[in-house]
Amino acid sequence: MILRQIQAHLEAIYRIEAPDVTRFQIDASQLAEVTGDALRHADEWVLVRESEGVVDLAVFVADEHIQALEAAGGLSASAIEAFPAFCAAIEGVSHFLMLIERVRRSEPVKLLELEAQAEVDKFVSARLHHPDHSEAWQRRLFEDARLASGLDSAEIYRYQEAGRLAAGFCAALDEAPHVDSILRTLRSFWRDSGAKRLDTMRRLAA
Repeated sequence: MILRQIQAHLEAIYRIEAPDVTRFQIDASQLAEVTGDALRHADEWVLVRESEGVVDLAVFVADEHIQALEAAGGLSASAIEAFPAFCAAIEGVSHFLMLIERVRRSEPVKLLELEAQAEVDKFVSARLHHPDHSEAWQRRLFEDARLASGLDSAEIYRYQEAGRLAAGFCAALDEAPHVDSILRTLRSFWRDSGAKRLDTMRRLAA
């Protein structure tokens, strides 16, 4: 399954382990059964429910994106041939991994942090597969990207701010002299507290 491949890729980047994301994957009919008409249309959702100290997760990526990724034949090809699908799937897995990590640490996570991390993961994943396209990835993710319709003002602010923070962080990553330096920075960043991570991104985006 393509989501499991993405998970293995991100786990290798950050040197982490998490339960198999495909055990938490739901399709469109299951999403509708759980949420009814409560959610706007989106390419990707990660649902979270906490009750009496137990956290339940579900990961949805639109069928058309799963099919596009599988047709491309792997992450490297899909970054070029199916970039919207590549981004949607990485976003879902990124959210899943960060939520698992924070449950493990018994630490909270802000929605802004989740969104910024997903943008970082999109850029890093594309860049590691195609380092010569780095400027194109930055442009597509942070300059040319457009928000979906139907967002409220809080969502618009959060997505725009997440993009701004991630753009600054990724620009700094891009100045690293080699891949090992990028990976060391990412692994250290992942293990920082939420407050420190946001402070780092704000400083780099200033």
